[in-house]
Amino acid sequence: MLYQSISHAIALYKLEQSTKQCKEIYTGKSKPEKVTLFWHLVTLSRFNKYNPLFTTFAGVWSVLLAGASELVDPKSNIQPAFVFRQAALCFIAAYLFCGAGMVWNDWVDRDIDAKVTRTKDRPLAAGIVTTTDAMLWMVLQLLVSLSIVHNMLNGKDVFQHMFPVVLASVLYPYGKRPMALKLRIYPQYILGFTIAWPAVLGRSAIHGRYESIGDSIGYCLPLCFMVFFWIIYLNTAYSYQDVVDDQKINVTSFYTVGGRHFHRFLVVLVSPIVMCMPLYLLRFGSLWLWFSWMGIWTASFAAQLAHFDSDKPSSGGGIHKSNFFLGVWTIAACAVQVLLSEKRSVRF
Repeated sequence: MLYQSISHAIALYKLEQSTKQCKEIYTGKSKPEKVTLFWHLVTLSRFNKYNPLFTTFAGVWSVLLAGASELVDPKSNIQPAFVFRQAALCFIAAYLFCGAGMVWNDWVDRDIDAKVTRTKDRPLAAGIVTTTDAMLWMVLQLLVSLSIVHNMLNGKDVFQHMFPVVLASVLYPYGKRPMALKLRIYPQYILGFTIAWPAVLGRSAIHGRYESIGDSIGYCLPLCFMVFFWIIYLNTAYSYQDVVDDQKINVTSFYTVGGRHFHRFLVVLVSPIVMCMPLYLLRFGSLWLWFSWMGIWTASFAAQLAHFDSDKPSSGGGIHKSNFFLGVWTIAACAVQVLLSEKRSVRF
């Protein structure tokens, strides 16, 4: 049924394009450059940018470090190949789920996006992609993501793992509305939770066979809080780029809390990240993680805050990119920890 609906949507799009071409021939207009529907949908999900990768970090880190801990347990028969397989599944599931969330966000915000310089060219805001095409694309990504999670968890507690993040994703675009401001709810709160929650999924991908979801949540709380504040920090800096346009159309964002002291506000936001990180890393007793994670992140935060200029909102984009590279680096650091744990288990 879903395949037939998608085929029907594509057929309608092709018919629409043929009609436009006939009109151009009749009016004598030059033929425009063709861009496929698929590429518009890829753009709609932001798969042409690095942003969706942020949603994969917490889950992949959690899988790798949970696997590393399991490898040194003499009672466990887990293999590194299984750990990396679970990490790959977690990555793909989070990436596709984010793509679906991006579609939902852009559909809800299409009228607002059309008035903002940075977002006015998004496919739904510009009218390039129809609502039907967008919704079918969103459902397809969601179903594939859910099927991967089902496989990763062997069907155990899939609903409990996915319902919180699905609900948060649905509510996220409404966190930008004036009503949310009256309730002191900012979109960064919801976004932070949405990106932090996969840490629980990652833990369950390794220990879910014999560990309840409640226990997984308890173990991952320090990591979840760290990622939550990390996302608030980097997204607040990123959103600050739109400060001029947001003021014109009365859009709410967390950077308004900082007011005229926005630079100091960013320093405050970094503090809980640095405090939560050791609480998580202490569990592993690894000098490598203290250096590659705590050390590198602390140095990077200092450099980011030193180079940020509140008089130049565009400098917020630099903070966003720097933290993306931190996320990628930390995946590599956690992968190394898996290999170090394997060697340790072989030695003993």
